Amino acid sequence: MVGRIVSSLYGKYKIFVNNQILTDVFTLRGNLNFKNDKVIAGDEVEFDFDKRIILKRLNRKSYLKRPEVANIDYLLIVSSLKEPQFSFDLIFKYLTYANFNNIKTMLIFTKVDMIDDEYIKQIKKIFANLSIPTFFVSNKNRQGIDELKDALNGHIFCLMGQSGVGKSSLINSIDKSFNRTIGQYSYALGRGKHQTKETILLPYGQGFLVDTPGFSSLDLKLNKIYLAHYFPGFGKHYINCEFSNCLHLSERNCQIKQLVNQGIIPKICYDYYMKLIQELENEKKR
Repeated sequence: MVGRIVSSLYGKYKIFVNNQILTDVFTLRGNLNFKNDKVIAGDEVEFDFDKRIILKRLNRKSYLKRPEVANIDYLLIVSSLKEPQFSFDLIFKYLTYANFNNIKTMLIFTKVDMIDDEYIKQIKKIFANLSIPTFFVSNKNRQGIDELKDALNGHIFCLMGQSGVGKSSLINSIDKSFNRTIGQYSYALGRGKHQTKETILLPYGQGFLVDTPGFSSLDLKLNKIYLAHYFPGFGKHYINCEFSNCLHLSERNCQIKQLVNQGIIPKICYDYYMKLIQELENEKKR
């Protein structure tokens, strides 16, 4: 039989097949324990139902190392507008990470009930210029939830974001039957407290929502050439730079800098690109 891994914890696996999650827990056949054949949430596998053993991992169409998940179609980057404080820096890192892994993205901004409309308009304009679908929601009063639900069907959508931004609350707002455990925001620490401990696929519509553990930082581990190619908004334009290895710094005939000067690429994007370039330079010196 063939099914999909919906959870993986301490060598025990749950499998989704024929529109249901099997209540039995499966383990791996011995030769699947090697690193190259590692089985994770999202993987499609062949399994022996009678023996409760996973026999083979099928080829993946996508893979993310953090959060560790396979075969997703979209990365839903979830960011709160307050508590924890909104961070352009982290958003641009997430988007670059998704572009590098060739995964489509949507942006979901939570806690819109805690922020003024003018700031929301500024954020909306920036990401509209980058052609990234954005949703502004409130888990408290359900603002924007129905619009988001209409967009989540027929694919595997993986939620990614800091602890405390409201990922689990958002999933519960989309479908209260999921009943995900909700964490609390720590004012003393200035961040959310971890609640989701594992990556888990939740059947929704004709696809899945993937709940993942939150984290407060992301190390891209990219060199400057990759950053210049995969930074959000640069992808379809950098090929028009005069030099194929253009870093969009001081090179002549740089298409990216021209578009920034023309206002087609928002200047704030370029400013954060420069900040990431500087971070890579500092890491190199260490």
